[in-house]
Amino acid sequence: MKQAFLIFFFVTCSLSAQRVTFQGKLLDATTKNPVVYANISFLNTEKGISSNEDGSFSMYLDKKYLSGKIHISCLNYKDTIVTANALQNSTLYLQAKTEVLNEIILSRKLEKQVVLDPVKKDISRMHSRGLRMVAKYFPNTKKNACCSYITKITIEFPRRGNKQSKFRFRIFDRDPVTGKPKSDLLLENIPVTVNADQTQVELDVTDHNIKMPKDGFFVAFEKLFIPYNKYGKNENNPLEEGFYSPVIGVTKSKAFRKYSRNYIYVKGQWLELPTTKRGRLKGHVPAISVTLSN
Repeated sequence: MKQAFLIFFFVTCSLSAQRVTFQGKLLDATTKNPVVYANISFLNTEKGISSNEDGSFSMYLDKKYLSGKIHISCLNYKDTIVTANALQNSTLYLQAKTEVLNEIILSRKLEKQVVLDPVKKDISRMHSRGLRMVAKYFPNTKKNACCSYITKITIEFPRRGNKQSKFRFRIFDRDPVTGKPKSDLLLENIPVTVNADQTQVELDVTDHNIKMPKDGFFVAFEKLFIPYNKYGKNENNPLEEGFYSPVIGVTKSKAFRKYSRNYIYVKGQWLELPTTKRGRLKGHVPAISVTLSN
């Protein structure tokens, strides 16, 4: 018994010696304000964290990750890649993007509207460890010829399992070459709070005057890896950081079947979502619908 305890003690000490707290802060290079809810991803891994309301971040990880590169992504800021060692216990100043805003239409009668891919089926859970964003593509077709402006986004969640948590939604145009999400169309950082076991969130974006691009657009659900969202950890693997709410919902859909619709942002890049092409989630899409108006 004593020998087993000593082995456990030495193994525990060895693991602790190989791990370190990775921490730092992200600020706007011009205003010096905190960069809130930026996603910090270790390239080519599923490791990552998000900055808090004060721009700080902290996570416990293996020392080997400090020699790797990290990708920092946040709405309205230029993507940045640095080594983890350079950011450890430091402050990084991010450069804001310079965007040319579309002309604002002061008044517009909303006489017509169309809902793209309304959610009618049961909602299933899609777990997303290490996954930063799930994006759903909405093509520009004759079905929405009457209506050009994005006015409402509806996101559905599974009936059980989510705690009160925050997430962010983003709207991207489509890269005409790769077909993947490209540039942000919604230029405001809007975190959304979903209550425990809440099944639907409706987001009114009428005032942002976002017009349907020629090649269509993506709506993305972005998970935030912040302490507020953390709800547990895998006891079978002490090296994992834990689980984060909310869990995105997926549902079956036959709409726009000839298009590749589902993409995920993981390990610092956009990839087509493979799990919706086979197995239990075949034919599923994120449970997101969009309302367009004239």
